[in-house]
Amino acid sequence: MGESFSPEGMLDSYLYECFQLLEQMEDIVLSGEADAFFSTEDIQEIFRILHTIKGASGIMMYDNIGMAAHRLEDVFYYLREAGAGELPKEGLSECIFSAAEFMAGELNKIKEGGNPDGDPGKVIRKAEEYLETLKEELRERGAELPPEKEDPRSGKYYNAPERKNRPRKPVKIDLGIEPEEKTEVHPGDYIIVNKRQRSKEALIGVRVSKLEKITALTKKLSKLDKKADEMEAEAVREQLHELAQELKQAVHDIRKTPIATVFRRMSLAVYDLSNKLSKDIEFETEGEGLLVDRTVAEQLTEPLMHMVRNAADHGIESVEERKRLGKPPKGTIWLTAKKRKKRLFLSVRNDGRELDARKIFERAKEKGFVEETADFQHYSEEEIFAMITTPGFSTMETVTEISGRGIGMDIVACRVRELGGVLRIRNIRGKGVEMTMEVPID
Repeated sequence: MGESFSPEGMLDSYLYECFQLLEQMEDIVLSGEADAFFSTEDIQEIFRILHTIKGASGIMMYDNIGMAAHRLEDVFYYLREAGAGELPKEGLSECIFSAAEFMAGELNKIKEGGNPDGDPGKVIRKAEEYLETLKEELRERGAELPPEKEDPRSGKYYNAPERKNRPRKPVKIDLGIEPEEKTEVHPGDYIIVNKRQRSKEALIGVRVSKLEKITALTKKLSKLDKKADEMEAEAVREQLHELAQELKQAVHDIRKTPIATVFRRMSLAVYDLSNKLSKDIEFETEGEGLLVDRTVAEQLTEPLMHMVRNAADHGIESVEERKRLGKPPKGTIWLTAKKRKKRLFLSVRNDGRELDARKIFERAKEKGFVEETADFQHYSEEEIFAMITTPGFSTMETVTEISGRGIGMDIVACRVRELGGVLRIRNIRGKGVEMTMEVPID
């Protein structure tokens, strides 16, 4: 069935590298968000990132990820070869985020032990449509265009012609459990044996300064060990206690990560939602430098994403409606992180429409979440707002790509409970809605 190898560290290294590269690419787009153009340096750097992801995915035989990276790489190769110089972010940013979202989704499937079986067709079509539009604009400028593909039907790329007579061998990724029977394996197939990679440690990035601190402490321990026989017992105990405390703190710090890593994903979500919803939304953050346990940060990402989506879809009004209400055309979503004692407070606030307690209460009645004879006057606003976290609850009349399925706020409440925290929802009179998660910080 072809070559078999145990990818000790290889799969984790691949995932870590690709996630880091996607983060760098997204940073390039968002770091100069106020700028309307990509610089020549930005184009070159994104080209490098895509080329690296394509190559790494090819090695691991994750063809759909490689294909998405490759086709977008084509666009940047063309931009570079055409000497297009600075380019409008509009259109190209959408291609980048579309590809990044697809690749991140596939990488997460791999991380969870699943199969990266998504179709990159949408990413490819978007990249090709942008490329055709770009060609027309360059022709109008009178620019000299790079040569076209020899045969558009061949599937050849500009920068990587199709290889011939070099079939790749199928690879079995052995995670220690016998794979399910597979009747036939084709070149490019992969097998991830178990759905959950039990007892497999995730690879994380650690600042060199933190590692150097631990190295320095181990050297001090080594010196103390050598001199212990020459020292008084009490002095040895004092120094050992001091070093143990320092080492404990250093290891504790390694587990910490800035909440900014989570905030960055929310920023991308707002950018994407503002386009999909045709709304003008500004995203502001506070407390990005706050350090939290990496596990807590990971567990908070999903509920926070639902809160941000809720604010953008249900909270922020359309440009026309905001003008009619005398509000600024651009809505704002604020994401804030604060620490009080050993509790983390994450708040998502928007300056859009307030929650309609009466409407929520009546919908809860329709859904059978409260008794038919229940009286609105007997419930506090806090109790009524809590109803939107009930599984299946939604005030949307129709289901859309963004919302209406009644699962978002249910997930938020469930995850907060799992973390031993509480969720608070309140109207800020005349200023929108604020949702706050309060959870243990460690």
